[in-house]
Amino acid sequence: MMKLNDTHRKHYVAVIGGSISGSEAASVLSKNGFRVVVFEMNALPYGKIEDGLPSWHIKLRDRQQREIDKKLDQENIRYVPHVKIGETMSFQDLIDNWGFTAIILANGAWKDRGLPIEGVEKFRDNGLIYQNDFIYWFNHKHEPDYKGRQYQIRDNAVVVGGGLASLDVVKIFMIELVSERLKSRFDIEVDIFTIEKSGVDAVLEKYGVDFNQLGIEGVTLVYRRTARDMPFKSPRDQSPESIEKAKNVSEHLLKTNLEKYKFRFKPLHMPSGIVEEDGALEGLILQKVEIKDGKVMPLDNETEVLKTDMVISSIGSLPEPIEGLNYKWGSLKMKEGDDYHVFGYDNVFAVGNAVTGRGNIQESKQHGRRITREIIDKHLTEDALEEWLTNLNTSIQESTSKQIHSIVQEISGKDIQPDDIIDSILRKTEGLNDLHGYSNYAEWVEKHKPVRLEDLLENRK
Repeated sequence: MMKLNDTHRKHYVAVIGGSISGSEAASVLSKNGFRVVVFEMNALPYGKIEDGLPSWHIKLRDRQQREIDKKLDQENIRYVPHVKIGETMSFQDLIDNWGFTAIILANGAWKDRGLPIEGVEKFRDNGLIYQNDFIYWFNHKHEPDYKGRQYQIRDNAVVVGGGLASLDVVKIFMIELVSERLKSRFDIEVDIFTIEKSGVDAVLEKYGVDFNQLGIEGVTLVYRRTARDMPFKSPRDQSPESIEKAKNVSEHLLKTNLEKYKFRFKPLHMPSGIVEEDGALEGLILQKVEIKDGKVMPLDNETEVLKTDMVISSIGSLPEPIEGLNYKWGSLKMKEGDDYHVFGYDNVFAVGNAVTGRGNIQESKQHGRRITREIIDKHLTEDALEEWLTNLNTSIQESTSKQIHSIVQEISGKDIQPDDIIDSILRKTEGLNDLHGYSNYAEWVEKHKPVRLEDLLENRK
């Protein structure tokens, strides 16, 4: 760590986004003596830890949030909630009028990749649902003051995708369907946490109910490759043995989830069209494919219709474009040969992987953090998955910390900000915080923590 000095205190750095990467960036800068403003688009800085992982990951969520709180609740860090760059203020305004020595982008990837089917977007939120919206609803729908989108869990839904996030989506559907049918047909109440942990068959056995008695058709996961191709485990290296082992683990993981949550899996198919009747979505046209030399190749004249009135697209996320920044293939454009310096600016940097287009935690490019055999053997229990995601988030933090130390070296040599610029930043951020009644970080977080489903269930006992 660099020695703290007055020169560093004359630099004010803006960090956009306060979650895993943003909090790590702010903390490292603060410990090096820099003053930091963290602009966060939401009330709370937890990102996909709060809104992207299903709510049954209680231990992981709480622990990761405590770590973020510890990093952001520091004297040198000013937290500014409810500021979305590109909406609340323009990026150009931030560049031209605020006077920050540097701006560090750590905002997440919340824009779902569009489902590449002509005409399907007209059914958005009325037959077509995107993963990020769906998980957000699932995590918050129980809150008394929830005013967001509302979705209905429908039997025979189709989920398009093939990553761990897609598994989360099909699990939510099956867990909700089983819970609803047990209540409506047998007056048996079982919460989502119990079904997720124990599995469908174990819960039904406890109450002497056969799955067929529930009358559930089930949810179908459609993937353009095979179970062995699913990106659940990265090979240790590119040796044939390592690649084969990773494929075996992915195949085993899918099989485990199929047995535990009783959804259907349709590999080697990709959506190519929709079936519409009287203005409503009635089905998905699937194109059968084969894998040749690692590429997905459509088979001539081999299509079928999968009847459904609800499609959930779970094919990945991208950063929401910010006007004034350059993007390539949906990802933030970086300087040639540089993994943190943003193209077109001398004092704008990006940290973490979500900014560069790998929106899912599972898709992080951090090497060396992979699903272990222990997780597979434990059927992705809470403790095992928590351990894996914690390790992965730690690797993101380590990568961010390394990037930030390089950035520190760069901005330390920049011109010191005059006192009037520092005073202006303080006045502007104070004005923004006054709009929302913000006083200090700890009080703000305590006031805005959402109502937890597990607490509601406990209070009903």
